[in-house]
Amino acid sequence: MQGRTTLRVCWSTIVGACLLASSPAFAKRDGIVAQGCTGCHRGGKPTTPTLDAGMAFAPLGATITLTVTIPATNGPVAGMYLYTNNKGTLSVIPGEGTKMNGTGVSHSAPKTGSGGATTFHVAWTAPMTPGGVTFDVWVLSANGDGSDNGDGDGHAYLALSYGCPGNNYYTDGDSDGFGSMVFPAVRDCTKPPNYADNNTDCNDYNENIHPDAPEICNKKDDNCNGMIDEGLPIDKYYTDNDGDGYGAGTTFIMDCGVSKGYGVGNMDCNDNNPDVHPGAPEVCNFRDDNCNGMIDEGARTYCGTGWCRRAADGCGAGVICIEGKPRAEECNDFDDDCDGVIDNGPNLCDGGKVCVGGYCVAPGTTPSQPGQDGGTTAMPSPNHIDQATGCALAGGRPVATALTAAFALLLLATRLRRRQQRR
Repeated sequence: MQGRTTLRVCWSTIVGACLLASSPAFAKRDGIVAQGCTGCHRGGKPTTPTLDAGMAFAPLGATITLTVTIPATNGPVAGMYLYTNNKGTLSVIPGEGTKMNGTGVSHSAPKTGSGGATTFHVAWTAPMTPGGVTFDVWVLSANGDGSDNGDGDGHAYLALSYGCPGNNYYTDGDSDGFGSMVFPAVRDCTKPPNYADNNTDCNDYNENIHPDAPEICNKKDDNCNGMIDEGLPIDKYYTDNDGDGYGAGTTFIMDCGVSKGYGVGNMDCNDNNPDVHPGAPEVCNFRDDNCNGMIDEGARTYCGTGWCRRAADGCGAGVICIEGKPRAEECNDFDDDCDGVIDNGPNLCDGGKVCVGGYCVAPGTTPSQPGQDGGTTAMPSPNHIDQATGCALAGGRPVATALTAAFALLLLATRLRRRQQRR
């Protein structure tokens, strides 16, 4: 959306002289339109003029009087330039010390006021179809001492409808349906494009920020209620040294979301490597990439089954993989003798008991909790394997430990074999 053009009048008529960049030049005694007057009329206080139409809205085709009042902030002398957004027609009123300056009206000579203010009157004729118009007036309050010091300018704005009572509409720069006061309101019979009928947007440059927006954790006031990140769940976020979004250690902050330097949870098993964290893809590298306590699962080539299962020295087809040696089958819900069958074979339990689900129990009973019909409380056998964790209970050795040792032995054997082949 295009912004409104801001013009100023150079009040050289009042100070007597204005130095230009190339050479000095005496000022004219009538107002001129300019983008500014660098070097002219310095040192005064800003003044606050008023612009009034004397009515809420204008009839179609009617000519009304606009009144510009300039306080004697810096002295009794004043000048002005008034223009519109090209709606209707401005015209001079005789005896007001004004003249047409393009489509706008400026003073024709510095005007001395009385009673603490200077007043200019300008006529404006409304179009014959309903709509809205805006007026801008730039003024100067001067001391009239013939110098360029001690003068100050000011600005006033007026929005008026014609042919209807009209409503105020506010710029909606981000097209989210909510306007703001970044620019003054316009008044019109219907809502213009890129405007809204409210001024409740606290950020008219971001369509995701407005009174109906959901509040999200971003250190911003998304819903324009004056609060930041309110009503969002608060959680712990731990130090994240490698920037992978996963925390580690014991140092944490309480926040509604992840902040720089902190991550989710504290389960990162290597907080110095952004490729290692919970949920990372497991790759073939003899490393626990996803922090689940296992190495190369699903990535490395394995051979053998049960107790004999071992990892190869690499991944894919053609790698060297040496199976482990079987051991005697025991009642532990595990394949000890590597034949692909769990707890098979005679004499797995002592005292006439039978092996059921990795437990030695009396014939005709099953391992269960006390109080269940037909069941009995059973203790695991000395080498019972917990399949969920891969660890041996009752003093057994974790399978992962055994596999890690096997990896090391396998690598050593492979290196020795390759050295012998080179000889």
